[in-house]
Amino acid sequence: MSRSQSRTLELLQQLGCTAYEAKAYIACLSCQPATAYEISKASGVPSSKVYETVNKLVARGIIKPLPPEKNNRLEYVALSGDDFLTEIQDIMLSRTKELGPLLKNLNTDEPISYIWPLSSHSQIQDKAKEIIHKANISVLISAWKEEIDWLEAELREAEARGIDIALVHFGVPKIKIGATYHHPIENTIYDEKKGRGLTLVVDNEVVLLAHYGMGSSGIEKYDLEDKVDGAWSRNPSFVTVAEDYVKHDVYITKVTRFLPKEMVERFGPQYEKLRAVFDSEA
Repeated sequence: MSRSQSRTLELLQQLGCTAYEAKAYIACLSCQPATAYEISKASGVPSSKVYETVNKLVARGIIKPLPPEKNNRLEYVALSGDDFLTEIQDIMLSRTKELGPLLKNLNTDEPISYIWPLSSHSQIQDKAKEIIHKANISVLISAWKEEIDWLEAELREAEARGIDIALVHFGVPKIKIGATYHHPIENTIYDEKKGRGLTLVVDNEVVLLAHYGMGSSGIEKYDLEDKVDGAWSRNPSFVTVAEDYVKHDVYITKVTRFLPKEMVERFGPQYEKLRAVFDSEA
């Protein structure tokens, strides 16, 4: 089985099909019209299970039987990919519209302040984009070029909606979104943290943090070998700490921008004395 076929099966199951149903639908789609025997042979669904599986797909309207031929050969055809997706989208939209008010009725008056882990790059991407898309007032973000690359569209869309944006960019920014600040010592930060970081605060209400540890790519780009870890939360204390972190980076970038000579003379070329937090005289 190819990687594409494997991913297709995985996504169909995420949309509510069983493994057998997904395999049978793909088989019917690829060799229709087809008998249940042919579907079983093409899909790998056991012959003892194929009729049950086909009947379930027929009941859901995903495949349908053709009028039997003179030799009583019963064949099936499947919805096209576009028609299948349209039907799934309509069903999901209808169910989510109905489910929304029902879930709201279950909410308590107490705010839920859990911290939710994000253990993969795709989870971090999806949640970060969702949070920005829902912004109503402001976005504070501290990030590297690698993360800005996949967040740029959402940030620009938020900016177009009139959302206030402050972006602390590690490395020289090649784009400008909202109030963009260049963090001047990205290499020092990368070495200290053993990787890149992403901090995102939206509307003073929700925060997402992520850390991309060193992989084979080093500082230059995101790599699948990088170690990824993240979390998001509406916990007020968590939000406040992250918000202050981004704002203080903004303060520092402003100072280093407008007083560069004084900063270097006082704290060193990489502001190493400034970062000596355990030495008040440095």
